[in-house]
Amino acid sequence: MAEILISRYEQFIENRTITHITTNRSATEIENTYGNRLGSRMRSMFNLITFDTITDDKR
Repeated sequence: MAEILISRYEQFIENRTITHITTNRSATEIENTYGNRLGSRMRSMFNLITFDTITDDKR
């Protein structure tokens, strides 16, 4: 997963290619799993939208 996101980050920097992701993990959980480098890249690439845990499913 980290390799895919790093590759997408390079595309973002070079071509402004947009990537959308969805996850059940928090930003902190992702950074703890994949490291500070990927967490930093994700913060620059994505707009984080969170939903309250009691919110109805948004799919």
